[in-house]
This record gives sequence, C-alpha cells and structure tokens, in this order.
Amino acid sequence: MTIRDDLLSDDIHVISKGLDDLDAGLRKKHDHADLLDILSLFSLSDDTEIVRKVTWCVAKMGQNKVNDIRLTELLTKLAVNGDNVVRENVAWGIGETAGTVVMSSEAMEAISLLMDDDERDVRGMAAWAAGRFHHKCGYMTAMIRTKLEVLSDDHSDFVRSAARFALDNKKRGRE
Repeated sequence: MTIRDDLLSDDIHVISKGLDDLDAGLRKKHDHADLLDILSLFSLSDDTEIVRKVTWCVAKMGQNKVNDIRLTELLTKLAVNGDNVVRENVAWGIGETAGTVVMSSEAMEAISLLMDDDERDVRGMAAWAAGRFHHKCGYMTAMIRTKLEVLSDDHSDFVRSAARFALDNKKRGRE
C-alpha cells in the first residue's frame, strides 16, 4: 500500500501509520505536496494525535521548501487549536515557509497571535518564526516588532533568545 492508500483508509491506525510513513519520507526530503488536500481534511480531526502528526508533516514540508500557499493556509487555520503541540508545530511551519517566501497576512496574524500564547514553547517558536520572516524576507510589522521587544524580556530563556534573534538586524542566508 502507498502512503496515499493508508491516508484514505477508514481505519485510524492505518491512517496514523500513513502519517508516520509520510513523516519518514519528508525526513528524506521527499516532496509529497500531492497529499496536502488529504492532510487538510485530517487537520479537522477530533483526534489530537492525528492533528499533531498533520501539522508536523506540513511544517516539515515547509522546511523542505515546498512552495505551496496551501501550507500556510492549513497552518494558519490551526493557530487557535487547543493543543499546545499543534500550535507549536503551526508556528514552526509558518516560520519554515519563510524559506520559500510564501507569505500572507494571515500567516503574520497567526504568528502575532501565537506570540501571546500562554505556553513558552509556542511563544518561543512564534518569535523564531517572526525572525525567519524578518531575516529571509525583510518583513516585520510594527505590532510584531513591539511584541518581540516585550518577549525579549520574557521569563523564559528560550523565548528571550528567540525574540532577540528575531530583532537582530543581520540578514541571514540559512538558519
């Protein structure tokens, strides 16, 4: 069976295995953008583990430089998800799309929202994502800059360092 076959199964265990296989393929730099529509359907699942795997795979596609606006469309819709791992994956994935210069106002709004998150890892990843857009695309809104300045004094070392990275004016080629 192919990954697509597994993802189209009615059995949640087969679907989960398909997502694991997709993750393994993405780690080997396989594209798999042809599965984005199926992943979009699974992003609506009530199964938190499935949504976590979906957001991880979509973020990994961003890291692999898949240049497809559907990546950010899918991720931005999940910025308000109740699970902190999903929200962290969303921030990571949006930041990774900066490498493909797929940018939207919705993506920047999601980053801004996630920078206010109660969870340290989500705030830190959102600050890092803002930094990616700043360094790769030369883009930063005044609101995001203000939030980053606040986060640069966050109680978390991780959040502080991510915010300071984002505010650094040195243009970076690869991070």
